[in-house]
Formats: sequence, structure tokens, C-alpha cells
Amino acid sequence: MDLLQFAQPYWLLAGLILSGATLLLLHMLQQKRQATLEKFAGAQLLGRLTRHVSTTRRRLKNILLILGIFLLFAALARPQYGSTWIEVKRKGIDILFALDTSNSMLAEDTKPNRLQRARLGIMDFVAKLEGDRIGLMPFAGTGYLMCPLTLDYDAFNNSLGTITTDIIPLGGTNISKVIEEAESVLKNDANHKVLILLTDGENLEGDAIQTAKAAKEKGMTIYTVGVGTASGELIPLPGTGKAGFVKDETGKYVTSKLDEKSLTEIAEVTGGIYAPLGNSGEGLQTIYQQKLQLIPKEELMERRQKVPIERFSWPLAAAIFLLFLEYLLPERKSGLKLSLSGIASAGRRIKKLVPMVFLALALGSTPQRALASAAEDAYNSGDYLKAAELYNRALKEHPDDPQLHYNLGTTAYKNNLHDEAIAAFNEALKSDDLSLQEKAYYNRGNALFQKGAESQQGNPQLTKEKWQEALDSFDGALHLDPEDALARENRAYVAKKLEELDKQMQQNQQQNNEKQDQQQKQNEDDNGQDNKPSDDQQQKQQQSSDDQQQQEQKDNAQPKDQQADQESGGDKDKEQPQPATSQDKEQDATAADQDAEQNRDNKRRELGQMTREEAENLLNALKNEEGELNFVPRGERSVERDW
Repeated sequence: MDLLQFAQPYWLLAGLILSGATLLLLHMLQQKRQATLEKFAGAQLLGRLTRHVSTTRRRLKNILLILGIFLLFAALARPQYGSTWIEVKRKGIDILFALDTSNSMLAEDTKPNRLQRARLGIMDFVAKLEGDRIGLMPFAGTGYLMCPLTLDYDAFNNSLGTITTDIIPLGGTNISKVIEEAESVLKNDANHKVLILLTDGENLEGDAIQTAKAAKEKGMTIYTVGVGTASGELIPLPGTGKAGFVKDETGKYVTSKLDEKSLTEIAEVTGGIYAPLGNSGEGLQTIYQQKLQLIPKEELMERRQKVPIERFSWPLAAAIFLLFLEYLLPERKSGLKLSLSGIASAGRRIKKLVPMVFLALALGSTPQRALASAAEDAYNSGDYLKAAELYNRALKEHPDDPQLHYNLGTTAYKNNLHDEAIAAFNEALKSDDLSLQEKAYYNRGNALFQKGAESQQGNPQLTKEKWQEALDSFDGALHLDPEDALARENRAYVAKKLEELDKQMQQNQQQNNEKQDQQQKQNEDDNGQDNKPSDDQQQKQQQSSDDQQQQEQKDNAQPKDQQADQESGGDKDKEQPQPATSQDKEQDATAADQDAEQNRDNKRRELGQMTREEAENLLNALKNEEGELNFVPRGERSVERDW
């Protein structure tokens, strides 16, 4: 059963106090009027002068006036009777994506590589969401919150697009640490808390299973998505610009394989599921269809806000009627008809109380005020999503109200919608109220700083621009209120962070220049080595030159020997044949051996093998450089140098 209630009952107390004060004031005025008449006329004439004045009507008018004033304050107290439901576009789900950025995510067993495929899958998943808050946490050996929970999906995708494998300086895959960090982010007990882990599961550090069990007790559900294949793939060298793959301490290539067993255990202990990512992000779609999309509708209905119906119009209408009746009711006994003089007198009295009526209308007698008050209640209770919805509804009726824009900016800031907050504070700066302008400058500076912090890792130049704008906003606040200590402290903090960012950007630029110089020098050295002959090549060239010289000497000596034989044998041809001596037989055998060796050399040349002469030249060269070798060549006979 619905009961009458007041949203701001302290206005009733204020109305009672003011009504009592008015009653006392009217009594004092009546006594003063009576004393003045007694001074003006004698006691015997006083009755005759006031015989046409009705004391009853005067009292009735006072009662109508006091009741009218009290009802005005009753309208300000916002009486509420009955209730209605307000539709809020949210499912009550907070989703935090934890994306592995270790070097193993560069493996190309999932095209184009594991990291790129995971990013594309997340984007497709986010495109299906409607009203759920999402956040992003890259991790490797450690992790950090890159994009806080937000409804701004474009800002989330911008942060996602800047993730690379070198965004986390500490290598490894510490899932236990990521779960602990996620607990501090997913701390809204009113919403479903979901952590989606995208990793290949390799090089797990810490006790991830125990940490997952502790997270389950705090209401968190973990879904794990395996990126990669069980067969694995080599890991490309990161950031070198050269082709190659990662090796371990022993010099062997490292193959990164998907660890599905560990990821399945982590998901199951929290009530979630494991799904492989696949080549088109099928794993994330499975999680959405089998789990997130199937949240019971009645559970979602319970998360809608039940808002009481404002009934301020009832006491307001009654107050206006009573006051108007009091103004028109004459005090004279003969004034049964509304004479012109009575109307004129009522008109003069209306002029005195018109400001009170307009004050009541301005303070709390419009639907805009009711929505704004409900939004303030939601904001104070920590339900910033509902507050933002109510402020947006109020702005549709009054789009130029700077106070509403300012309040919307504060709720957007609480919801981590920094772009929307900045736009709202810009609209609030159009106000003529200097106090409101000062607060808008201050809060806009805070929003600009947080917006810059979102892109600090991926786009430090954009961060620098936003932080510089934040400094300008704080300067504007200090210009309007030089005594604002918070604005001065925040400005000093942003200036310090901006100085640190400048130094970091200079160091990064210097490191990049050094890397480029080293890369250029290495390329020049590689080119120089390619053009410069190696020691082995020089040795072979020298050996070939020596062999050629020996061959030339042998060739030069051979004709001389032949000529001598011809000259000495010219007369022998004319002599009678003589019996062959042992020396002649030895010469014949030697010639036969030479012919056989020559035939073997020819066969070796046809087969592409080394000839005897070439082998001897090689052995001589080796002897000259390394001394006599203990080497016996293999052959049909174990005769020295018989090939």
C-alpha cells in the first residue's frame, strides 16, 4: 500500500516556523492598529468608527494567509504518493577485459598473430553490448588499468587499438596478479562482475587457481579465452626489425603452445567457461551467447529503479487558491459583493505577496525540479548511471540550463565518461554565475587530466595536449577564485606530471634515435662483411694462386724435358735395338703407371671428383700452413700419396 511521504520534510518544519511567526506578526500588527485608533479617537467613538469592520472576516483572512504560506512550504517538501518505474539502459554487468601482451602473443599460429586476432575479437564482442560497462587491462608480468569501466565504447576501442607487446616492460604471464588487480576494479556489488581473460596461458606465475577461488567468493566470474593452438608456433623476435625467432639459453628455438588445461581450471572454479578464441573470435561469441546473453530478465527488472510520483502540485494549487481567496475577501461587513474598492485593495495586497509565489514556483514547483532532485538523490546514493539518465531527461526540457549541464558533467565524470563530462562543463561555463563558472573550470580540469591519462601509454603526445588544457582550466578557476586551495594543488600536481611526461618523451626519443643509429650501423657492418672476402676465401684464393704457379712451373719444365729426350734420342733411333735392361723396365712400368693414373684422373674429372694432382697441391698447401699432417688417405693401396 502506497503512503504519503515527503522527499524533503525539513521544508515542513520551516513552514511551521514561518507560519507561527506570521501569526505572531499579525497579532502584533492588530494590537498596534488598535492602540493607534484609541489614540486617534476616544473610546466612545472607537466602536462607531469600526462598526463596519468584520472581526470574523479579518480572522478568516489571517487563517487563509497562514494556511497558504504553509502549503507553499509543503509543496517545497515534495510530497510523494504512488510510484513508477524508470527505464535505465543498462544490464547491470561490469565486464573487464584482461589482454595478454607477452611476447608469445606475437606467434602467428592464429593469423595475422595472436595479439591482433584477440583485439579484433574483442571489438566484435563489444559491438554486441548495450549499456554494459566495460574496461581494459593489458598484462604480462604485471598489469594496469588502461581504460576504467565506462559506457564510452569508442574510447574503449581507441585504448584497445594502442596495445602492443612492449606496453608492459616486465615479461611473463602473471594471471594471479591480474585477478587481484581486477578485484579492485570490479567492486560494485550491485552489478554482475565479469573478468574475461585472453591469453595463451604460457609461463604462468603465481597460484592462479587459488586466486580465482578467492575472487569467486567476492562475486567475480572469470571467463578464459585461449589464444593460439595446441601445436604451437615459433615466437618472432619483437622490435628488432630483422627476421628471426626467439631462442632459449641453450640456443634452441622457443615454441609457444596454448595451455588449455590451466585456463579451463581457472574458469571452472569461478563458475565461468573456457573457450578457444578461434580464427574469427568464435570463443568470445560463445561466452556472449551461452552466458552473458542469458541473464534472467526478472533479475534485470529488479535492477530498474522505482521512483515515487511527485505530488507537489496538490499543495501548490491549494496554496494559490487560498492566497487568492484571501486577497479577494473584504473585511467590511457590507462587502458581500466584490466592490471596486475591495478589488483595488486586494490588488495592492497581491503586489506584496507576488514575490513569495514566484519564489515557491522557482524553488520546487516544476517537473524539472522534481527530476533534478531525484537525480541528486541518485547521485548521493552512488547510483551515477541513474543520475545521468535523470539529468539527461531534464536537459531535454531545458537544454540551456547551465546548472543541469554542470550536474550532468559531474555524473559523467563519476561514470568515467570524460569526453561527455568535458562537453557538459563547457556548456556550464556559459552561465553568468561566477561561482558556477569557477566550479566548472575546476572539474573540467580534472576531467581533462583523466582523459589524458587514458592515452599516456599509447599516445603520449595526446596526453600532453590534454594535460596542458587541464592546466588552463585550473588557471581559469584560480582567476575567478584565487583562494581555491584545491585548484592550486591540482594545478601543481598536473604541472609536475606534465614535466615528468616531457622528460619521458625525450628519453624515449633519445632511445629511439640510438636504436636507429645502432640498426643503421649494424646494417652498414653487414653490408661491409658481405663485400669483404672472408679469411677462408682469402686462403682459398691464395691456395689457388699457388697451385696455378706450381702448375705453370711444371708446364714450363715439361717441354724442356721433352726436348732433351728428343735431342738425346735422335741418334738412338739410328742405333740397333738393345735388350731391355732393368732400368728400362722400371721406366716402362713408370710410364704405364702414369698412363693409368692419367686415365683415373680423367674419370674423376668426369665424375666431378678431385684429381691426384689437385690433392697433392692441397696437401702441400696444408703442410706449409700447419706442418706435416698425420693423415693417411683411403684408397685401394696404402702407398703414400697414391690416390
